[in-house]
Amino acid sequence: MTANSKNRIFANTALHLLVWGILFGFPFLFSPGEAPRHPAYLKTVLPLFFTAFVFYVNYFILVDKVLFSNKILLFIFINLVLIILCIWGQDWIRELLPGRGASRGGRSGGSWRSYFLFRTAFSLVLTVGVSIAMSTLRHWRRLESERKIRETEQLRSTLTHLQYQIQPHFFFNSLNNIYSLVDISPDKAKDAIHRLSKLMRYTLHDANTDRVPLAQEITFLQNYIDLMRLRLTDKVRVHYDFPKETSGVQIAPLLFIPLVENSFKHGVSAQQSSFIKLEMHMEDAQLFFTVMNTNFPKDERDRGGSGIGLENLQKRLQLLYPGQHRFVQTEDNGVFKTVLSIRV
Repeated sequence: MTANSKNRIFANTALHLLVWGILFGFPFLFSPGEAPRHPAYLKTVLPLFFTAFVFYVNYFILVDKVLFSNKILLFIFINLVLIILCIWGQDWIRELLPGRGASRGGRSGGSWRSYFLFRTAFSLVLTVGVSIAMSTLRHWRRLESERKIRETEQLRSTLTHLQYQIQPHFFFNSLNNIYSLVDISPDKAKDAIHRLSKLMRYTLHDANTDRVPLAQEITFLQNYIDLMRLRLTDKVRVHYDFPKETSGVQIAPLLFIPLVENSFKHGVSAQQSSFIKLEMHMEDAQLFFTVMNTNFPKDERDRGGSGIGLENLQKRLQLLYPGQHRFVQTEDNGVFKTVLSIRV
């Protein structure tokens, strides 16, 4: 049982005790002169005992186990028997108490008895109705709470699945780059493996939370860019501008890496001059990340895994920042541009 459930049960119990305490205390609060004696008090609060009995029998047992199980006729029958027994019980106890007159307020004994029976029956039927209403509300709140818990767990599971999909895709691209360095420059390959181990440590440990400091995410991006630079030629210009001060901003982990990966995958050419430009800045409570790169579309033979990271990114954004993000991609004169803005 969660802390919220315990608090809710405690609050409901306290509310019930308060309400019944006030009702049973009315004779003392509003009786003129001295407090009523025991027989007079018992006569006054006797209907409350039976009302409380009918209410809680329905509230805790009959409504949940009989009515909500679609046994409507059985529910009505049990309550009719219960009401008849309560009316008989009240009448029998009243007969035992001293001071019972033959008439009340000018009514004959027979008319008073009929009035008493009708009033008691009506109040008990009304009590059953109140119990049904309150039980229905409690049942609805419980179902709503369970639904929210299921949605939260499903959301968490979906996000975890998407994040774990990003990591193999990320490592696959990184290992491909390292593989290309092994024959060309073994020293650079060793350096790349060392840098990759730092990136792996971040993705497997530091990024395994709902939110991370933006400063850590920026450091991760810088390490990845340095790793990718090891295999680039002088024909490729890479420039990035990230904020030095992030003011404790928290962000969902691994949001920007698919965009950076995509720029290196499609923005670099071994034969032609190319560039990659990455900028991040804050405006009020809005975080902007802009990626620009020359565009060299891959042919069908070299599209393995293409688009997986971006698809996952858009799904994660919809789940993590619904209505709080904007994702725009454009292409103009061979330059591919992506702008991601998030309200943080």
